Amino acid sequence: MSQSSTPMRAALYLRQSLDRAEGIDSQLLRCTKLVEARGWDIVATYTDNEIRASKPRGPETGWGQMLPRIGNDFTVVIAVDLDRLLRNTRDLNTLIDLGARVVTVDGEIDLSTADGEFRGTMLAGIARFESRRSSERQKRSKQHASEAGKWHGGIPPYGYTAKDGALVEVKSEVKLIKEAAKRLLENYEPMYAIITDWNSPKVPGGSEPKHQTRGNHHWRQPNLRSILLNRAMLGETKAGVVGWKPIIDQATFDRLHALLTGPSRKVVHSPGVKGGKYSMGGGLTVCGKCGKPLITSTKSGMNGKHPALACLRRVHGPSEHHPQVQRMVARNGEKVEVWQDTGRVAIAHDLLEAYVFSQAIARLKSTEHWHSRKSEKDPAVDGKIAALNERRTALAEKLDRTEDFAMDGLISKAKLKAARDSIDAEVEQIGRDIAKLVGKPSIGEVFGKLDHILTSWPRWTPGQRREFLKMLIDRVVVNEWPDGVPRTFPQARNESADVYAARKKANLAKAVEQRVRIQWREVN
Repeated sequence: MSQSSTPMRAALYLRQSLDRAEGIDSQLLRCTKLVEARGWDIVATYTDNEIRASKPRGPETGWGQMLPRIGNDFTVVIAVDLDRLLRNTRDLNTLIDLGARVVTVDGEIDLSTADGEFRGTMLAGIARFESRRSSERQKRSKQHASEAGKWHGGIPPYGYTAKDGALVEVKSEVKLIKEAAKRLLENYEPMYAIITDWNSPKVPGGSEPKHQTRGNHHWRQPNLRSILLNRAMLGETKAGVVGWKPIIDQATFDRLHALLTGPSRKVVHSPGVKGGKYSMGGGLTVCGKCGKPLITSTKSGMNGKHPALACLRRVHGPSEHHPQVQRMVARNGEKVEVWQDTGRVAIAHDLLEAYVFSQAIARLKSTEHWHSRKSEKDPAVDGKIAALNERRTALAEKLDRTEDFAMDGLISKAKLKAARDSIDAEVEQIGRDIAKLVGKPSIGEVFGKLDHILTSWPRWTPGQRREFLKMLIDRVVVNEWPDGVPRTFPQARNESADVYAARKKANLAKAVEQRVRIQWREVN
């Protein structure tokens, strides 16, 4: 007596790229007919629309969502033809490692056999060749346009917009460029003063700034500096050929270049770029008023310089959560009335870190589940983890090649940044995918027993401290200084230095306890 076999579970993968005509609906119809003819079940359909063959498919794409489910929810992947599914041999190797069975409308390829793997490799290689050749044609076309004095495409430089294949001036942006050049060269104003002025409210006490960037963000010094050093303002293409109306003349540009790149000029880096040096930085700590990350900085006091965290207007810009009020301040020995933001919180980093760590240890002691939780191992996921790790290695190699291209001048800084952002996002997603496959480790597995944590904490790097805290904490919210707790703490007459220090420390601890709120991670 024969038993009916369980229908094969299959997933459809459909991709329409800008360089191929067949649409998604047509692919869906052809693939569905194939599955119905085989008597299989369609359990999922993944679609990537208008994804070029030369562009990476990140974790948010249909391809990225399909990979973790192969072998669990389905074993067969259906596509119209192989070059719709694969763009290079790396994609092919990923499917082989995951144990996928690939079937196309044009035929089936058994990737578990040497013959099937050979055929797949050949077809994937051809697809990669066509993709590279198309990319090279586009690069040559842009180079020819640049050498002919024509706009080569992409995002127009600040001060211009693209119209009918040419660059034309944007009056509002041109006005700001000329204003900045005049204030720097003729009025001898520092760039910080220009940025501060542009970011200040149109109406005193309001939240709408005088000027914003093209992306409707507040201005920062690195943004303005890169604009003023862009030779596109001279009407030049990347090939150095004049192709559109210049915004400033050569003499003005040369003076700006000499001013902004001189060896004696200090290049101002964005605040917070050293956030990785501190465990409470990197976005873990936020402002209780606006919810924006607190930025790492250095404060000077009676005991020297110390790290601090603050909600900075020059980083986050004006905010309705920080309305301005008029205050009297001392300037050059005189009292003047100025508009200032309210509710901008600041806190000493080391003080906050000590408090948060003490609360984390107390939580570990009171919640045994945190310490006893173990990761769950599943042998069936080893192949998927290996494929994801291989992809992560390939991305690292790709980033190295991209950086080499940038150093050789083959790609622009903007393209390098875009490539880095794309690769970083995919690497982070791979890490999350691997974490889902292997299960979440316990605190003990990663950092050791509680006694070891207490003794080794001072020797941990800031990154290790942050990773430990992030296993327990979603974020740390810092509010304003609490009412009823004195800010200034003068030493009493006849009070010893030790007693005064202990009393001052207790006052600070009281303030921190009232103004800091820790949002703990939920325990499943």
